[in-house]
Amino acid sequence: MEKTEALYTNMTYINHINMSISVKNLTFSYDGKCLVENLNFDISNSCIGLIKGESGSGKSTLLNVIAGLKKADSGNVECNNKVYMDENTFLPPESRRIGYVFQDFALFPHINAKKNIAYALNKDFLHTDHITLILNLNDHLHKMPHELSGGQQQRVAIARAIAMRPHLLILDEPFSNLDQKNAIEAQKIISKFIKDWDIPCLLVTHDQSELSELHIEKEIIIT
Repeated sequence: MEKTEALYTNMTYINHINMSISVKNLTFSYDGKCLVENLNFDISNSCIGLIKGESGSGKSTLLNVIAGLKKADSGNVECNNKVYMDENTFLPPESRRIGYVFQDFALFPHINAKKNIAYALNKDFLHTDHITLILNLNDHLHKMPHELSGGQQQRVAIARAIAMRPHLLILDEPFSNLDQKNAIEAQKIISKFIKDWDIPCLLVTHDQSELSELHIEKEIIIT
């Protein structure tokens, strides 16, 4: 059995949870400039939404708003019928259970790769060996972030987002530092993960042609 098959076998024993992300009438500004006005979209269970727009259009800011790292001017965001934000509610990021792969990785600099991955480890994972195996990280788990290459840091960030078993997966340029082989393996595990666990995914990438293993169900255009 190949390591990808072994990983998938380990991932499928968990019960499905119905998830979807709904954004309604979302408006947000940055530095006095309105980046998005009255944005509406829904991403269903097991689906990937691709956020598209010119550089500086607010793609990463939108992800941060959905994650609760920035506050929108107005609008509603719900995931699995749980209100993340509306006119009366604002859930902090730690209450949203979102797996977020940041563009700059955002690893904790004072702990090694293994502890970074296990930081928000969900109880459904007894260990993360199968994740680190498929992402080719087992030889680097005891290294500190500054000892890792950019591609290795990116794979640690992906592993950490998956290990928390999120209700929503957010990926901001998740493959930009990976070679072709590792990018393909990372896409396979992400694709299998969101389908087996019925969760939505939001993705930003500068190069849609690199998404050979991911099927984009919907495009959200930021103008």
